[in-house]
Amino acid sequence: GFSGMSLLQRWRLARARRRSALPLQRRLLHEALPLPGARVADLELVALDFETTGLDAQRDHIVAAGWVLVRGDRIVMATAREIRVRNGNAEGVGQSAVIHGILDSDLTDAESVESLVELLLPELAGRPIIAHGAPIERAFLAALLRRMGGVPMPNQFIDTLGLERRLLEGAGGRVRELHGDLTLDACRARRGLPDHQQHSAGADSIAAAELFLAQVAELGGAQQVRLRELR
Repeated sequence: GFSGMSLLQRWRLARARRRSALPLQRRLLHEALPLPGARVADLELVALDFETTGLDAQRDHIVAAGWVLVRGDRIVMATAREIRVRNGNAEGVGQSAVIHGILDSDLTDAESVESLVELLLPELAGRPIIAHGAPIERAFLAALLRRMGGVPMPNQFIDTLGLERRLLEGAGGRVRELHGDLTLDACRARRGLPDHQQHSAGADSIAAAELFLAQVAELGGAQQVRLRELR
């Protein structure tokens, strides 16, 4: 409940509720956020991945979204979800199809962005959000919500890419980002995790969740690691 939250967290939620004109979001912003001192073992988190037509959240759009619940040090596979998303305007997926393999013809029976928000937001309520290269997911989610009258989610985002950089540099390693040292596949391979189906939103969200748990294990384990250490 709210009683366990810090004053700053309560203020953030209240401000977001006041500013949001999206009824579903306003309702969900009553969900308490976990304290920074909470241990991973006691948390529910959501790993999230968007496939998009580009990297500009203001101009590009989401063509697929995948997510899965992480409960402490376990991935709850029964909660894994992937949906394809139809864009409201006439622009197609264009050159981005080369990356994610989703063609315009694949989106004929896709969900509307409104359906995406209805399905995804309840999963995010009150939970930290894990993503690989999280600023992208954060920006696209914020842009999507703003277009619908909402506000950016006040949830903590945990970036497995940023965490990996910290772990590598903390161990005295050099990070050659241009050589692909921090791609999801490279990070997984470094931790002995198997290859996964790339550029599928559902597979990528599970892959990010597995990487997150491997990183938490390296940091001392879910019983020791606290949310504030994952910023």
